[in-house]
Amino acid sequence: MPKRANDEGSIWRRKDGRWSGAYFVPKPGGGRQRKYVYGRSRDEVNRKLVELMAQVHRGVPVATTTDTVSTYLEQWLTEVVKQRLRPKTYEGYANNVRKHIVPRIGRKKLHRLAARDVRLMLDDLRASGLSQRSVRYVHATLRTALEHAVREEVLARNVARLVRVAMPERHEQRALTVDEAKRLLKTSRDDRLFAAYVLTLVLGLRRGETLGLRWTDVDFDRQVLHVRQNLQRVDRQLQLLPPKTPRSRRAVPLPPICVQALLDHQRQQAGERPEAREYWHDTGLVFATTIGTPIDPRNFTRLFHEMCASAGVPPIRLHDLRHTCVSLLLALGVHPRVVMEIVGHAALEMTMNVYGHVVLDAQREALTQLNDLLDE
Repeated sequence: MPKRANDEGSIWRRKDGRWSGAYFVPKPGGGRQRKYVYGRSRDEVNRKLVELMAQVHRGVPVATTTDTVSTYLEQWLTEVVKQRLRPKTYEGYANNVRKHIVPRIGRKKLHRLAARDVRLMLDDLRASGLSQRSVRYVHATLRTALEHAVREEVLARNVARLVRVAMPERHEQRALTVDEAKRLLKTSRDDRLFAAYVLTLVLGLRRGETLGLRWTDVDFDRQVLHVRQNLQRVDRQLQLLPPKTPRSRRAVPLPPICVQALLDHQRQQAGERPEAREYWHDTGLVFATTIGTPIDPRNFTRLFHEMCASAGVPPIRLHDLRHTCVSLLLALGVHPRVVMEIVGHAALEMTMNVYGHVVLDAQREALTQLNDLLDE
C-alpha cells in the first residue's frame, strides 16, 4: 500500500476490521490537534480525510471537542451567561437547559449533535404538553448556546439554526377604554396602592419598574420621575436589578395626577412607619408593604386583578395597563417616537405595533360614520 505524503493524514486498519484516519487540525486557542475519522473501508476514510483537509484549507473551523451537550451547556451557563447577561435571563436559560434540553439530548457528543436530534427534542417537548411559546424559548436557548460554540470555533456549524420552529399565537393585547380606565382609578382611589396604579397606567411603567421605584427617584421640584431599577424575583429572592434595556433607564415628566397621587402616598407611608415600630425596614421604596419591605410582583398582580373585578372592568393583565397608556397617547395624536421615549420601548417597532391597532380603531369609527350616513 503506497505511503501517504506529508499533510495527507494517516490511515490504518484497526483490529476489529474497521478503518481509521487522522489529520492535524488547528485548535481554537492555537496549536494543532489530531482529528480522527472512521469508516468501514479505506476509501470511505480517505474521502472523509479529503473533506476534512479541504475544510481546514478553506479556514472553516473544525470541531475538536469531545464534550457532551450537557457538559458544554453547563460551561456556557457558568462562564458566559452568568457573567454577561441579566440574572433573570440566566435563570430562564438555566431552567431550559436543566429541565428540557439535558434530559433529552444531554448525553450526546456535542460535535455529533444533528439537526434531527434537535427536531426530535422539540417534538417530544410538544408531545409532553409544553406550550408552543415555551418550545420556541427552549429552541432559542439551544441556538444561542451553539452559536457561541461556533464563534469560539468549538463547533463548525450551529445545527439548531437548521430547525424551524413555528411562531406561537400572538397574545392579543387588551387596552382599556377611557371610561374603563377612569372607572379603575375611581374604584382604587382609597386603596393604599392607588399611586402605583396611577403611575403604571399614566406613565406606562413596567411592573418591576413601578415596584422598584425609590423616593430618591422622584424629583418633586422638577416634577420628574427617574426610572433606574427594576424589582424582580430571581432565585426565589426579590432583587433590585438594572432596567430591562438601556432605553428603559429614562426620566419621565410627572403630570399633576401623578404628582398628587405620589404626595398622598408619601403621607400615607409616613403614617405606616411609626405603626410598624421596630419592624419597619427602611428600604427607601416608594411602594412597599406596611413594614417597608418590597412588594412581591406576583402579589401586586393579584391585587390588581381583584381591583379590576371591583371596578367591573375586563380582566386584563397588569402589563396591559402599559398597553393602555400607549394606545391612549397615540389616539391623542402624540408622535410614536415621543410615546416610545415615555414608556421606554427598546425599538420604535414595538410602539408602532400598538399604533396599528389605534389606526384600525380610527378607520372603523370613520367607516361606521359613513355607514350611518348611507344606511337608510
